Parts: sequence; C-alpha cells; structure tokens
Amino acid sequence: MSVLVVITRKTGALALARLGYRIARAVEQKLVVLCLEEGVGGEEPERLVPGGEIPEGASELVAELCVALARGPHLDELLGHTEEKTGRIVPDPEVEVRALRTGQRLAAVLDQIKVSKTEILIAAKHKAKPKQVPLARKLFNAAPCHTVLVRLGEADDTHCRRILVPTAGGPHAAVALRLAERLASVEDGEVVALYVGSDAGELAAEVGGRILQGTISEAGLASSSTLVPRVELADDRFEAIQNVAHEDFDLLLLGDSNAGSLRRSLFGTVPEYLLSKEGGMQIAVVRREWKMLHRLRHRLGRWLDLTIPQMARSERIKLYEKLQSGSEWNFDFMALIALSTAIAALGLLQNSSAVVIGAMLVAPLMTPILGAGLALVQGNSPLLHSAGRAILFGYLVALLIGFLLGNLFHIPQLTEQLLARGGPTLLDMGVGFLSGVAAAFCLGRPGLLAALPGVAIAAALVPPIATTGVCLALGEGDNAWGAALLFGTNVVAIILGAAMSLYAIGVRGRSGAASHQRWVRYSFLALMLGAVTLAFPLGSGLISQLSGGVAGRVPSELETRLAERLNDLPGARLVDLVDPRDEKNVVEFEISAPRPLSDALVRDLAQIIHDQMGPEWVVRIETQLKVEVDPAGLPD
Repeated sequence: MSVLVVITRKTGALALARLGYRIARAVEQKLVVLCLEEGVGGEEPERLVPGGEIPEGASELVAELCVALARGPHLDELLGHTEEKTGRIVPDPEVEVRALRTGQRLAAVLDQIKVSKTEILIAAKHKAKPKQVPLARKLFNAAPCHTVLVRLGEADDTHCRRILVPTAGGPHAAVALRLAERLASVEDGEVVALYVGSDAGELAAEVGGRILQGTISEAGLASSSTLVPRVELADDRFEAIQNVAHEDFDLLLLGDSNAGSLRRSLFGTVPEYLLSKEGGMQIAVVRREWKMLHRLRHRLGRWLDLTIPQMARSERIKLYEKLQSGSEWNFDFMALIALSTAIAALGLLQNSSAVVIGAMLVAPLMTPILGAGLALVQGNSPLLHSAGRAILFGYLVALLIGFLLGNLFHIPQLTEQLLARGGPTLLDMGVGFLSGVAAAFCLGRPGLLAALPGVAIAAALVPPIATTGVCLALGEGDNAWGAALLFGTNVVAIILGAAMSLYAIGVRGRSGAASHQRWVRYSFLALMLGAVTLAFPLGSGLISQLSGGVAGRVPSELETRLAERLNDLPGARLVDLVDPRDEKNVVEFEISAPRPLSDALVRDLAQIIHDQMGPEWVVRIETQLKVEVDPAGLPD
C-alpha cells in the first residue's frame, strides 16, 4: 500500500511533497511522488530514489524533489521527541519519485493508483483556466481510494501539530478525524474536533456536544487522548470556523459532504468556500474511498464513453429544455391529455384500433415520464417533482374523462379493444422498458426524432387509463384493474428504460451530488422494487395466457368439428367461442338454433371439447332460439 502525491506544477511542489511525507509516515506506508509534465512520453514513468543518482534528462522539479525528500521534511528533531513522549518509534517511510510525460494526465494517475496500490491520494488545488476543470478536482471525483484535496498555505513547510477538523458527521468526516488523529499523534500534537450549531436555546450546546461525541465514536476515536471535542454556537457557520481556525492551527482538515440532507446545508459548501480563500493556513478536504458499487459505476461509465457516441453539451442542454418544458402541468398539457383520452375512449367503445392509435399520437404523457427518467439520472429533484405532478394530474384527468364517456355511452358488453388492455403480462413490461429506451435514445439523437411517433404507439399510455375509466363506469372491475396495472407497468418500465438510455448516451449527474444523493438511490430502489412486485401478477397473466387461456389452447380444427356436429340440427350454427377472464378452464359456446338442443347433441358437443382439450375443461353452452317465419304460410 502507498500514499500517492500528484504534482503538476513547481509552485508549492515541495510543500505538497512534505505533507505527503508526513501522511505516509503517520499511516506507515510507502510514499510515491508522481510528477506529471506536459508532453508525449512513454507509458511507464521514470522511477527515482531520493538520495540516488539523478539522470541527466530529469527536469529541475524532479531534481529538487529528490534532494528535498532525501533529507526528509525537517522532522529529524521530532523523531526523538515523539519516542520520548509516546514510547512509539515511527519509522521514516520508503520514498520514490516518478516522472511521467503524458497528455492524458487523468488516465495516467488512475493507472498509477492501481499499480501502486494507493490507499491515500494527495493533490493540490490550483487555479485553472476558465471553463476548465482542474486535474485535482477530476481526481477528487474519480479516484477510487481515499483522496485529499489540498490548498497549500503561505508557509513552505508547515507542521501538523495542531489540526482543526470541523465536522457534522458522515463517513467522510470519520476518515478526516482518523487521518488527523494519526498525523497529530506522530508529532505529539492535538486534534480539535469542531461542531458548529445554531444558537437555538439553552440546550443547543448540549445537543451539539452529543452529536459531536457520536461522530467521534463512529470514527473509533472515543478513547483517543489526542482528540479534543469543541462545540461553537453561531448564526454564520463559515465565520465561526474561520475564527476558530485563526487560533494557531497548522492544518484545517475537513471531510467532504455529499449527503442530500440538513448536514449538507450546514457543511456541504464549507470545503469549497474555504478552498477558494487566498493565503493563510493549509486547508485539506478528505473524501473516503469509493465503495465497490461506485467503482463498478465508474468503470461502466468509462466503457460507455468509449463504446457509445456521447451527446454533446449543446445537445444535452436542448434535451433538458425540451423535457423540462414538456413535463410541466399547464393548460396545454391538460388540453392534450383530455383530448387524447376522449379520442381513445371513443375508439375503445366502438372497437376501432385506428382511432386508438390516433389517440396515442396526441397523448402528451410520454414527455413527463421521460423527464422523470432524466431527473433520476441527473439527481434533479425540481424536475422530478414537476414530472411527477404532470403524470399524477394527467392520470386523474384521463381517468375522469374515461369514466364520464363510459357512463354516457353505456355499451352492453366490453369490446375487443377494451378486453385487450385488461390482461397485461410480462411482455407488456418488456414493451414499456424498450419503449423508454427507444424514446430517450431518439430524443438524444435529433436525427432520429421521426421515430418518436412509433415509440408513442408502442408505449400505449393513454388507452389503458381510458379503459380503466370506461370499465369502472360499466361495472367491469376486473378489467379496470388490469388496465390500471398495465398503465402502472408502463410508467415504471419506461422510467427505468429512459434512465438507462440517457445514462448510456452521456447524461450523467454531478459526482458528489446526484449520483450520491440518498433520494436518487431510494427512488431507483423503489422503481426496481415496483418492477419486481409487478412481475408477479404480470407473470401469472403470461402463464395463464400461454397455458390456461382458450385463445392459446383451442385447436384450430375444434370449431370445424363443432360446426360439423351442428349440421345434424337444421338451422343451427356456432356463433361465438368465449373465454371468461375470471374463470379458469371454462369454455362458453354461443349457438343459434331454431329449437333447444337435445341432450344427446349437448353430450356430443361436450365430448368433442374434452377430446380436443382435456376432461378438466368445463363446457357452458348458451343457445339463442332463432325462428324464421314466412308470413304467407301463417293461418288467417
């Protein structure tokens, strides 16, 4: 294991290397100083040992670092002092300087982290050109190990005897406290753990003290003699931290904060605020190592970047504007949802697939559902609220219109179009998911916008709502439930598909914000849980359709045999073959005949069905008496 210090410029290089030396000595690990220089060089860095021979081609910076690190960071007088006070011998770390010329600095550092088995990465914050992200910030977001971002102070070689750690809890704060405790204990110093709270009453200090003790205990430092807890009450938290920091501290060490909670509002901007200040003491921000899930996400992101063409910045802006405006609940949205539902309901009532397809093209619901997918990928809570509001209100308006039209046009029995949306299966979830993927992909590729109408037809969002309303009006509760289930399935599947598609084509949240906010993780978890929950009734419907429904099991020749047997009764014919959705293994025949069927004919018809489909099927025959009368043949 090692501590890796990344140096990109001569300014502050010695101070940064010496801080790395102290940290490596405190954690008892090897120190690797990586000097990155612009240019084209080999893939492998040149490795130098301080105190050894320096090659002729080495830069002035590399030479100075080798000389300075060979003498150590001027801690010789502290070694004996530490041993005398603590009885613990702290050995000097093994040191290596690596020089590398490369144009791909981020990739080079990430490779060196892996090669060196780095546990702690240290980089300095320097001013960057406008609209350019500094390498240190990129490393802070991308490095898989513990990462320390440093704003160097005015002194070239600052001790670490007194360290201030402002904290409001969290995993990063625990890492900062443990690192500070190790640094201070080596130099026989102290760590002040600071909690700044609002002066909200006489118990505010006691509450703050308990919060701080909990943070210290979480870091495993409850018994440390080096650590001193301190609580300050103030309205301006930034000013309170600065005032305490001026009390002769050598280093201000903070744990990064990326939690979407009250603690973020208190301390989330402190690191950036303090790092932007000029001059003064050394300030460092610590971020703990990424967990396995984040590493996998990062590797996936890099693979997608190399495999799938990514959206340009201008394209992402246009996409966001389009989904933002289309996800708002306003008069235009309400008018379109009302008109599309009315068209869909009339098409369902008259059993017209063409009319239903036309309603799908008018419906605006796809846009806010895609907006919800974008909001989850970005971690954009305002967009998620806006999209969720549009989806909810749109559903309620569509349901009401479907219910009113169902009462207005009270048909005697459900049409095929209504029945088709009352029995969703897993296949419908697959259609919804792929529709979300396709819709988001088309929106991200302006040249593919012509394919969106086809995606809208495939998704079929408004017809299930209209079916639910119509069936409720007709008293068909089972079919209404099935249609509502179909709509819910489509919404969940489309959001997941859209989020996956948008992530793949380059829409990502800010590291340390969207991808780490709790509500984003909980939302994705809720959607996945919802999809799994929906899979049970949908899977049951698919199994029933494949193995238990009449439409899937009636042999094609059955109707022919039944019609042939009915030929023995002149004027009799098979009108319909019905599959009751609420009954299993039941076949209903509707027969038109001039007189009731004889017992022998009924037994023969039942026997034909049992021969073809099995003895477990129940046969139900409904006879419509139909007599043709010739008025000329009637008596006077």
